Amino acid sequence: MRVLFSTLALTYRMLLRNPKARGWVILGSIVYLLSPIDLAPDLLPLLGQIDDIALVALLFSELSKQIFEGWRGGAFADPSVSSTGPTDADRDYTQTVDVPATSGDRPADSAS
Repeated sequence: MRVLFSTLALTYRMLLRNPKARGWVILGSIVYLLSPIDLAPDLLPLLGQIDDIALVALLFSELSKQIFEGWRGGAFADPSVSSTGPTDADRDYTQTVDVPATSGDRPADSAS
């Protein structure tokens, strides 16, 4: 039973980390919490509220973790907008040079 719960929690966290699925997972979580249909009915004392509490705890812990990680890493800033201009990482310092590998690769007119 413990493996089932840890697998479900891991799957839920992975879905929340996926940017394409995050909105749908949050919406589905809210609908599940507001819906009268539950995995464990709320009419059962204590057992009915445990699944709701677990879902809310997982949702808030994972979203707060992502927000703080994004805030520390500057993920919420738009990288295309820079007030200081291009940085060294934005510049391309590489240049392709065509060099003949053997003497047979030289053009015919320059081989005299």
